[in-house]
Amino acid sequence: MSQPQTMIGRVTAILDAVAAHPRLTRRELADTTGLPQATCNRIVTRLLTARLLTDDDGLRLGLRLFELGTQAARPLLDAAAPYLRDLHTTFGWTAQLATLDGDDVIYLLKVDGHARPRLATRVAGRFPPHCTGAGKALLAFTPPELADPLLARLPLTSRTPATITAPAALQADLRATRRRGYAVDREEFQPGMTGVAVPLRPAGRLVAALTLAAPTPAFHIPRAAHALRTLAPLIESRLAPPPPLL
Repeated sequence: MSQPQTMIGRVTAILDAVAAHPRLTRRELADTTGLPQATCNRIVTRLLTARLLTDDDGLRLGLRLFELGTQAARPLLDAAAPYLRDLHTTFGWTAQLATLDGDDVIYLLKVDGHARPRLATRVAGRFPPHCTGAGKALLAFTPPELADPLLARLPLTSRTPATITAPAALQADLRATRRRGYAVDREEFQPGMTGVAVPLRPAGRLVAALTLAAPTPAFHIPRAAHALRTLAPLIESRLAPPPPLL
């Protein structure tokens, strides 16, 4: 394995490896990252001192990373969290908040529904955008100059028999999403699960998607879409900058 050439690259490689494989030993970490053992040991020692890693019967991510990551999304979490809880209380379905990061959808907040099966997403998890309700809502409302290159390089991998894998069909689905104002995941991400998602665009700037999902027999697309489209402006109003005083 070729080793990262910059210090930032080396630190990132170490954190990514520990995130993917908790409780690695230092020897295993060096093998995984391709870094020389001495270099790996030196960086790990500094990361432990900074509380970005912890060593408890193997290396794990430190809670300081959680603190920093939470702060990065704090305005969005604070604005959306009460409404996600309201959605969960009202419907008993899974409510989520997600955003695009690079080529992936990353989930920032999740309140699980009561019914089985459970939706196979997780907070801080990365998932392909073409087969998730959140991802399709975000793709549909991303400006074309940003969305088109992303769509061109996305591998439209099939997760279920219902996953859209043809570029023309995905473009048609995104056009339909823009027309009606919400995206629908019809068992495209997980068999037996249906979901709806709407974009959050405070002051016209796309920042995230709000989603509801549940087992298909219990899910009602129009009810979910109405609830999400009702709540989205309330969340957006909490994210928009205040008007000038004068």
